[in-house]
Amino acid sequence: VSACRSDEKTESESSGPLLAAEAGPGPEITTIGFSREDTVLHYTLDIRYPAIRGEEVFNDAVRANLEKAINEFTTFIQDFHTEGRVMRSEFQLVQNTSLVTSVRQMYEWAVPGTSTLQYRFYNVNFSPEAREIITLGSLFKEGKDYRELLAKRLSERIRARFKVEVEVTPEDLETFVIGPGYLEFYKVLYPEVMDPEPKAFQVQFSELERVLK
Repeated sequence: VSACRSDEKTESESSGPLLAAEAGPGPEITTIGFSREDTVLHYTLDIRYPAIRGEEVFNDAVRANLEKAINEFTTFIQDFHTEGRVMRSEFQLVQNTSLVTSVRQMYEWAVPGTSTLQYRFYNVNFSPEAREIITLGSLFKEGKDYRELLAKRLSERIRARFKVEVEVTPEDLETFVIGPGYLEFYKVLYPEVMDPEPKAFQVQFSELERVLK
């Protein structure tokens, strides 16, 4: 699975919630992997995903996302009567402290009959301290229109790097992961940008001070 790359530098001095400087070490992450071949629907799965012993809130969220990803893939391939359909996924640990475990889980689909590889993100952000999933909304003050602000910042990043105008959707915002001092989001810009791989865009906590908790 190809890695996303952000051209933006992380500002270690950025202020905001969940700062690594305030946190201790995170939980131990175990990798679980499996491969499966379906000879009826003619597809193969090759998946690696994370687990944390004793943290069922995290593990359940990861497994629920995996089930959604498989269902989305098997529904999609029904429109393509070809063989050799493959879904691969590996995870990247973006940050792992006592305050936040942030995992990027990108699924890559190779489906003969489509013009490019397809990509989906089912990322998980977890608070080991609170033992709960971190939602995007939970990072922001109540009543603040953080979605409009984030969409504006991401549109600016896209315009600056690729000179194109694209809509930033609510689904794009749900791809977020939490880095040390920033939020990162992922978006496929194809066909406006000919490279079909997803691109990564960061918004620093320092840009969001007035709306962050």
